[in-house]
Amino acid sequence: MKENIKNILKGLLRYILIFVILIGIYIAVLTLSSLIPSSVMEENVRSSSETLVEEGEKVTFDLKYKEENIFTFTDALMINTAYSVDSSHPIESFMLARKNYIPEQTKEVYPDGQYNLGANEKYINQKNGDLYQTKELYGLMHGDNIEDSYEYARYWHGYLGVLRPLLALFDYSEIRIVLLIVTIICVISLIILICKKINILSGIIYCIGLLSVSIFIVTKSINEILIFLVAFISSIILLIRYNKIKHIGIFFFVVGSVSSFIDLLTAPLVTLGITAITYFLLMQKEEEKAEIKKYILEILKIGISWTLGYGITWASKWVITELIYNRPIISQAIEQALFRSDIPQYKGEDLFGLFDVIKRNLEFLSPTVYVGVLTIATIYIIVMMIKNFKKDIDFKENIKKCVPYIIIFFFPLVWYIVLKQHSYTHVNFTYRLLIISVICVLIMASKILKEKPENKQQDKQK
Repeated sequence: MKENIKNILKGLLRYILIFVILIGIYIAVLTLSSLIPSSVMEENVRSSSETLVEEGEKVTFDLKYKEENIFTFTDALMINTAYSVDSSHPIESFMLARKNYIPEQTKEVYPDGQYNLGANEKYINQKNGDLYQTKELYGLMHGDNIEDSYEYARYWHGYLGVLRPLLALFDYSEIRIVLLIVTIICVISLIILICKKINILSGIIYCIGLLSVSIFIVTKSINEILIFLVAFISSIILLIRYNKIKHIGIFFFVVGSVSSFIDLLTAPLVTLGITAITYFLLMQKEEEKAEIKKYILEILKIGISWTLGYGITWASKWVITELIYNRPIISQAIEQALFRSDIPQYKGEDLFGLFDVIKRNLEFLSPTVYVGVLTIATIYIIVMMIKNFKKDIDFKENIKKCVPYIIIFFFPLVWYIVLKQHSYTHVNFTYRLLIISVICVLIMASKILKEKPENKQQDKQK
């Protein structure tokens, strides 16, 4: 009993130490990037504002079988926030995350709250309240004397650690090219490692999953692609160091924490889903026998660890900001969480039905995609049934091996349940969580008719 308590306390202290180190790294990264004078990036930000205002708040790509929409609204906000950092007060700047902030010019700063995404009155549609972030950034960079600034302090805005150095070197169009190149490198590395460490079929499945959410179009949005890069890099690290990672819970805790640090609540669950699928594929590669109990316990461990890393990292930003800068961030963050979850008790009515949220996200994935995925899975199963007609297949064992993917398949649905309002309103990027379900369906199809390993050995001997 004493030994168990000792191990629990030791494990808890390990998590606390890792968390403290992570927060220290985040503060150091943001401080260093905030020391870059905004004057260094002024020309590139001005050029970026011209590209953004020309494209408008939304860019539509016609893929024939569906349309992909990239909202530049948030990218304009992020670039505005990056430019509004006061390098003479780096820590305060990244902690409060202001936009439209120019020393000597700014006269009013509105704290994070109901109007945290507010715009100068010149850039608000008086009929419907729409905010024109792209036009506002253009105005800010082209002589419009905007004197009101808005804070967005409830997020860490970890992207600033990447975006500010990039803006010192490139404009928005060039940054998109950089992100495309980085994404291609990560995707190719990931697929090659999966083919090498697991099998070629799994590599093909990942490719289909990535194409189903138009991953290369996602590179057009700084806001959306960063969280996918976290998922790719996490999976690559896992593939390279699987046998050397002693504490898988801590690994997923770190992944969740980094997701919270980088992301503005786009589709952070992809870092859990994609990395978890990779983890179970590696586990099953080394273990012939499947144990349902072990799978469930592992999913609970990595799921809870990721959630703790994500949630505590986010909450720590609220606490730090409230304590140091006297902003009521905690209450506002909770209020926003209730709003994003569409809690009936909070607003008095349930505006977003769960079925409507799921249906809307499936529509954005496109009927062509999920019909195509089911067709591929069905054809593969039929081909394998014919091929292995007389071979010994342990269906019970194969079904057991599908258990982790059956559970992971429902991860996006859980997200849609918890964050109904967010998942309905921001369906243009929340639908991409369905990449998790797409990959799981195809992996289950690949495993269900797999013949016994020993039969393969006998066939080789014959």
